[in-house]
Order: sequence, then structure tokens, then C-alpha cells
Amino acid sequence: MIEILVTSFPFVLRVIYLRWRGMPITLYNVHRAVVLWFILALAVFFAVFYYYPKSYTGLVPFRTVPVVAESGGTVTQVFVKGGDRVKSGDPLFAVENASEQAAVEFASRKVEEIESAKLAAKLQVATAEAVLDAAVTLMEQAELSLMDHRSLQAKGSAAFQVSQLERAQATLDTRTAEVEAAETQLGVAQVQANAIIPAQLASARASLKQAEVELGKTVTHSFVDGTIEQVTLNIGSRAAQAAMSPSMLIIPDRNDEVRGRIVAGFSQVSRTELYEGMAAEVACESNFNISMRNTISPARIVRIQEPISSGQLAPSGRLIEPSEKAKRGQVVVHLDLVYPEHRALLVPGSGCIVQSYNGGLNGEMEGSVVAHAIEAMGIIKAVGLRIKAWLGLTAGIGLIGGGHA
Repeated sequence: MIEILVTSFPFVLRVIYLRWRGMPITLYNVHRAVVLWFILALAVFFAVFYYYPKSYTGLVPFRTVPVVAESGGTVTQVFVKGGDRVKSGDPLFAVENASEQAAVEFASRKVEEIESAKLAAKLQVATAEAVLDAAVTLMEQAELSLMDHRSLQAKGSAAFQVSQLERAQATLDTRTAEVEAAETQLGVAQVQANAIIPAQLASARASLKQAEVELGKTVTHSFVDGTIEQVTLNIGSRAAQAAMSPSMLIIPDRNDEVRGRIVAGFSQVSRTELYEGMAAEVACESNFNISMRNTISPARIVRIQEPISSGQLAPSGRLIEPSEKAKRGQVVVHLDLVYPEHRALLVPGSGCIVQSYNGGLNGEMEGSVVAHAIEAMGIIKAVGLRIKAWLGLTAGIGLIGGGHA
């Protein structure tokens, strides 16, 4: 509409001229002005729609975190309700945990049992060391007795008796065997105390830790800071573990960068004119107000998604027909608001019109009169955007228009 009004000056001037001359206004008298008007309108339409791409599919994106039970069971407690604010680590709900508590209790008793066995093993080591010391003492006495009998034999003493020598030798052999048995018993006790029991204790403690982890899973906690929405749980209901059936949703808090982010889809034809750093204006329905204050917010393109989603191929059991991809996708563009104070005005999920503005033409037309004329036409799109927002506000139907241009 604005383009038609702007390019109507040849017709208006012709009508004024005819009125001044007192001539009648007929189609024959104004046909050249009408043709010129049509040509100018066509040129302006092409310039503003091609060099100043617009998108009606802009939105303020946000993410949600579906909450599911880590351990399925009957819900025994629900700690939150819709609209509550939660911090990371806050409990959300709990399920029945009798079996998990029993497992923790059993594992705790097992740890205590093995710790007691560890003390007993240390006492067995001490006992085996005492038995070994006694056996060594007896063996040393047997060696002294045998040496005495051999000394008498060497001196040819009348007190020497062969039977006494043989008895002393047998006693030494017995004492030596007892020492070896005591050493073996001490080794077994040391292995039991220093290797087997500690390994059993470590295994029991690991089992206890696992049981405690399973018990902890019966209480589902939040992993993000955000707001609770869409709580579907009641005490006594069954908590699902499937992500497709979440118990509730958390809308995470957005940082400053994400709060000012808008995503919009532009026609593929506009890709050649879009570039990072390109100036734009954003009008979101949730920002409309009667004073039109902060309704239009300046922004800049910060990223252009090169792949077009409609062209992606997913693995399947059959060959893909190109005709199935006949629907043309959009060039996805990410924009950030220029002024930080406008970020708080964006309502997550709000729909927006995004109007981009070409900051300068490159190539052969750069610096030419045509380039300056095209650059000046940006005012037409700026005025048009404000008219659309005003009409959408007064009519109560939101953003006017559809598709993208």
C-alpha cells in the first residue's frame, strides 16, 4: 500500500496539471502517467521486497526440561506445584522406597559384619605370631639339647647315650616342623587380614553406596534453576520413566544472551541479501501496547543457519523420493536485540515480525544513484512495519500478514 502511494506522484502531478489547464480527466489524458505509475510501483515493490527481506515467522525461542522419575514407583510426596520457582538440587517428588531402604539396611549390616571380621583377622594374625614365637623357642631349645648330646659323643663321655642323641634329633625335627606350620598359619592369617578382608570390605562398601544411590533415585531433584509448569502427578499415582510422558516440565531461567535472542525463517530467495551484522527491527505480539512504546525493537543478525531443515535426510528402510522434499524450507536466522533493556520485554514463545534493512549494496551498483535510491527505500519498510503493528493492535488480531517476503 505504501509503495503504491509513494509511486503515485506521476499520476497526481498529471491530474493537477489537467486541473490547472481546465482540461477533462479521462483515461486517454492520464494513460501515460498510469503506465509510469505502474512501472515505478513494480520497481519499488521489487526493490523493497528483495533487498529488505521480511519474516512473519519470527519467534522468541525457549526450552523446557521434561522431568521423569529416575526410579519408577508409586508417588508418595509431591514437593512442588505449577508456577513454583526451583533451584538446582531442589526435590520435586518422591516415590515409594521401602525396598531401597531395606537394601541400604542390608548393605550397612554387611559392612559392619566385615569390619568385625577384619578385627577378628587382626587378632588371628597376633595369635599366629605368638604361636610362631613359641614354636621358634621350642625349636631353639631342641637345637641346644642336640648340641649337648653331640658334644658328649665327641668327648667320648660315659654319659653319652645313642638313644638320647636320636631322641634329641627327633625332637628338633618335630620342633622345626611346628615352626614351619606356625609360619604357614601366620601367612594365611596375614593374607586374610591384609587382602581378603579388605577386598570384601571394599566390595561391601561399594554395594552400600550403590544401594544408597538407588535410594536417592526415589527422590527426583531439579538439575536446573527455573519455573515448574504442567505438573501431572498426584500422591498415589504411578511415576513414569518415559521422556514422552513427563511428570512435569521445568522452564529454565534464561541468561542475558538467550533472553535477547529471536529466531526467524526467511525465504530462500532472501539468502543472498542476508548477512551477519545486518540491521533489523522486531515487532512481537506480546509487546504491543496502546502507546506503541517498545513495540518495535532494533536488532541485528548474529548467525545464519546454512543448512535448510527441509532438505535433511534421515535413515530409513527405503529410498527417499525427491518429491517428498518438495516443500521448500526457510533460511533460519538468529537475531539479538541491540539494547539490553529490551530483553526483559520479550515473552518466551511470542510470535514476531522481523524486518531486515540492507545497510549498503555491494558489487557493480555500489555507490551509484540506484544504490542510494534502494537504500533510501528502507524507510518504506520501517513505516510499513509500524502500520502493521498499529493495525494489529487496534484490530485486536495480532500480527497482520503471513508467510514471508
